[in-house]
Amino acid sequence: MAELRDEIVKKSFLQFLNRGYKATSLKDLEQATGLTKGAFYYYFKDKQEILEAGIERYFSVMREERDEDVERVASLREYIDLVIRNKEEGADLSQKLFGCFVLEVLFFQLVLEVASLFPDFRERIYTLSKMRLTRWEHVILKAKQSGEIRETLDTSALARNLMSVSSSMLNIEFDDPNFQYIFSDMRMQFEQYYMLIKK
Repeated sequence: MAELRDEIVKKSFLQFLNRGYKATSLKDLEQATGLTKGAFYYYFKDKQEILEAGIERYFSVMREERDEDVERVASLREYIDLVIRNKEEGADLSQKLFGCFVLEVLFFQLVLEVASLFPDFRERIYTLSKMRLTRWEHVILKAKQSGEIRETLDTSALARNLMSVSSSMLNIEFDDPNFQYIFSDMRMQFEQYYMLIKK
């Protein structure tokens, strides 16, 4: 019974990500899962409850840099490696939980779409983004002080640009089970930035 509930959440959440919450009808969810309307209402009171379960699941696979890890890194290059490793770990967990790699940017868009239904989720995204930006700025300042990168660079602008590299990943196929090339592309983009800013 729990397995079927999990399957409903998994398949429905992917529909919400692909189509958007409002554009996804119960009929779409029935087709995606192979269940009837009655079966849905046996497990969930409404579409909103299914979405909430999916969002919570996705939050559980997100991997963020911990404060102690940020303090431990000795360079911007090392921090970039840490960010990529955490993204890869999150992608592995996403693959196991949802059966495919879930793009973070699609998740963020979905949460923003349903912000009026779930203001707490929107707040979590806002707090997460703020925390990420602060960490990037901290590491960039350390890199400037150590002489790793040019001191004349705008810390805030550079932090936003680097953070966007690790969050967007828009140019990929959603259902592609092989997501490793995504991270080599991300690494290449980081490397290009790094070559432009290093001393």
